[in-house]
Amino acid sequence: MKSLEEKIIRYAAGYEDILLVYLFGSRATEHTHSESDVDVALMFRFNQIPSVEHLLQIQDDLTSLLGKEVDIVVLNNASPIIRMQVLRKGKKLFDRDKRAYIRFFVRTINEYDDLKRVRSVIEKKIARGRIYG
Repeated sequence: MKSLEEKIIRYAAGYEDILLVYLFGSRATEHTHSESDVDVALMFRFNQIPSVEHLLQIQDDLTSLLGKEVDIVVLNNASPIIRMQVLRKGKKLFDRDKRAYIRFFVRTINEYDDLKRVRSVIEKKIARGRIYG
């Protein structure tokens, strides 16, 4: 497991626009099997999110480097639910900018809490049978 993490860290360190890297999913919880893929969450510098083609290249590079299928989540534009899952259950591997990490952390917590409040109101209306009327 360590060498997989070290390879991801070395790869991310070579990209100045990558600010934060998390390993999440089964590899982070060490509940893997022979077919387990590698879930990697990346945060990029503001206004430096790569094109789809570049993200596919990063995914291909990591797949080749690790010898395992890699799935990438871009934290900059991921939903609050995904970001919270990464924070809760993921393993932070790389952090180029502590302030950017703190901003990401606070933003995720705030947006997730807002979402929970909105969902709670909707769920109460559904329970009362009043969601549409």
